Amino acid sequence: MLLYRGFNIGLLRNDTGQVLKYGGFYDDKFSGEATAYLPYTQNDTLALPAKLRVTYTGAFPIYTDTLNSFDFKGLIAFNGKTVRAAEQSKWYPVIYDVKNDRELLEVTYDIEVTCKDCQTIYINGSAPQAGPSGKFHSTIPRQLLLFAGNYVVQALPNSTFLNADLSADEAAVFNENIGSIINFYRFYLQVPYGEKITFMQHRSVEPFGPKRSWGFVTFPTIAVAGKPFKSEIDTQKRLFKNIYSYYFYSHELGHYYYGQSAPANSTLKWFFLESMAEFLSIKAAENKYGKEATQKYIAERKPLMKDWKVKPLSQISSPNQIGDGYRYTYAPMILLAMEKNFGSKTVQRFCRNILQNAGQRTDYPFLVKMVKSAGVNDKDWKAFEATVMEQTECNKIFDHLP
Repeated sequence: MLLYRGFNIGLLRNDTGQVLKYGGFYDDKFSGEATAYLPYTQNDTLALPAKLRVTYTGAFPIYTDTLNSFDFKGLIAFNGKTVRAAEQSKWYPVIYDVKNDRELLEVTYDIEVTCKDCQTIYINGSAPQAGPSGKFHSTIPRQLLLFAGNYVVQALPNSTFLNADLSADEAAVFNENIGSIINFYRFYLQVPYGEKITFMQHRSVEPFGPKRSWGFVTFPTIAVAGKPFKSEIDTQKRLFKNIYSYYFYSHELGHYYYGQSAPANSTLKWFFLESMAEFLSIKAAENKYGKEATQKYIAERKPLMKDWKVKPLSQISSPNQIGDGYRYTYAPMILLAMEKNFGSKTVQRFCRNILQNAGQRTDYPFLVKMVKSAGVNDKDWKAFEATVMEQTECNKIFDHLP
């Protein structure tokens, strides 16, 4: 079982109420943001009981006037107005499948939340409720996100906004642009977009400049900190004020497919999660703004990558060898190079095939398998590997881009 390292365990009990012995409290082992606790009997790990009752408490800093040096999805964030805790933070006990090396993050739930001074309480996948307490239920497995505090809810036919303060016209324009992205994805991938999105605006506990923002997705919620939603909308042109907002929301919406429908794992986890979503965002923006948008996207990244060196995807042995620059900038260029070399229809089939083969290990052999199933023959792929995939100097990729 994984639980956020800031919590203090009181008791573990099984389904009969018996107090269990467990390892992890002393000489604990960290897994990302969490501590791993292992119930055991004598010297052996205990088989998972039908019910596991966990009692825990914790105290966390409240960031108001003085802010933290960082904020990220794995932080349980209190800012004096709201509390934000996503599934990555392990604010609830997460079962860890040791044998298959995976976290069982998606769960059905029946949860009662009490927050005495909260105006609104929201659990991902359920409708927000008025505080100070609410009961939340889902028969659809969800990753759990908690957002509670003093904020208002705006429920519209196609989406819900939390803490956004949008006018009716601003909300309509926002919805129109999000709808254009979703419609393109339905066409491009030939897979329905099966979620009504909740857009959550939260105040970060990290200081931000006026032009900086960050966000994350826990479907069906897209959370954004920094720039308010309303600052991004041009109600006259009925567009986002700049194309970068379109890229951002296209990327986050793309995680419904690469992340939700097709979970990423194994050595190329970050390629199949973040690089695929970023490539989708490039194609969505191209569909909306034209091929000039893609050319501008490439040109803006060329000076950033001129001195970068990388390990080829075929040599990646650990997910963390694919850092931020690799996953968000360089690897999407590989996909654009594939498109130029093999054709847009072939790469479109490649993207669809990944979704149709969800659940497999997302390593390099899987990537090659998906490429060849899209219609690329062995000779052509080996030539592409030699000229693009096996290169270590990133600037060479630009010789193979449109």
